Amino acid sequence: MTEEKNGRNLKFDHAAIWVEDMEKTVSFLTDVVGWRRHPMEIAVSAEDETTGGMEAVFVDANGLWLEMILPTSPGPGMDILNEKGDGAIIEINFEPDDYGAVLQDMKAKGIPMFNMDGSPLGEDGGLIKEGVVDEGDFEHTGQRIAYWSTEQSRGTTVEIFEVLRDDVVNLINQRDTQWEKEALSQQGPRMSHVSVVVADLESSAGFYTDVMGLKRHPMNLGIDAGSNEAIGGMKAAFIDAGDVWLELFQPVGPGPLMDLLNEKGDGYIAELCTEVDDLGAYYDAMKAKGVQMVGIDGTPLGDDDKYYVLNPYGDKIAYFPPEVSRGMTIEVIERGPRETSILHRRDDTWGE
Repeated sequence: MTEEKNGRNLKFDHAAIWVEDMEKTVSFLTDVVGWRRHPMEIAVSAEDETTGGMEAVFVDANGLWLEMILPTSPGPGMDILNEKGDGAIIEINFEPDDYGAVLQDMKAKGIPMFNMDGSPLGEDGGLIKEGVVDEGDFEHTGQRIAYWSTEQSRGTTVEIFEVLRDDVVNLINQRDTQWEKEALSQQGPRMSHVSVVVADLESSAGFYTDVMGLKRHPMNLGIDAGSNEAIGGMKAAFIDAGDVWLELFQPVGPGPLMDLLNEKGDGYIAELCTEVDDLGAYYDAMKAKGVQMVGIDGTPLGDDDKYYVLNPYGDKIAYFPPEVSRGMTIEVIERGPRETSILHRRDDTWGE
């Protein structure tokens, strides 16, 4: 038995990450982590007042696209970079089966939708001047995008975007068509989930289930601070977002997780969480590249302790140091024993 698709057929397509230096950030993701860059380059016109000028590149993160965004002119995009900093995961971006139907549904429920700059969505449904760069020239074809308010989403920036499948010049269609053969050979760590730190787990989960129509995993998950002093206590929930999960976690005691919530605030998109089969071997491979993996508190790991073991689950975790990862927080996980591992239990019991 498999779980049915989420209620509005919303698929978590990509996460948007703001960067100061496109080439250095993409080089880290490809040359160090082992993912692959899509050859397509995207531009948003500097004339677009709702975003300002931007350049973008997609990176295939083995299960989830990462859209690396470099603001190029004054505007809301540049304001976000100045406020959030290099490597901040700013948005989670969803493709609905029917963009217009979602807007109509929200309108019927009295839930307003917005443009990127926070202004109310107009009659054009959020059209921006976005397109694909071809041999140095840029001609926008237009793209409709919309956002829930961060009050509604409990602090997280959540976008939906329209894909017209019969529109061959649509940038998402071009991205996927160009990548069909490449997608057959996945590389680098597998994307497991994207983690969001929240102040109230049930209220945040309610946005994804009651408003967006996604499904929540029934598994109750918690980390005991006494068994994991380096992390601190938390309770968490997984939201089915398509091929990649969302993890919402609420810190419940002193420690790095509570410090993160206090520093970044409710709804902060905290981590890209990836998987490898052998974390010890991955640690060795990164060390050979001159990268010293660290624990959740930023302390360097060593050859005798190449990862942190999450008790009592047995999952092993390590992180890239932020000075290497260009500000991004990327966790690498090896699953523990099948009967105890959080990720095994999540996947083995989904749809029962």
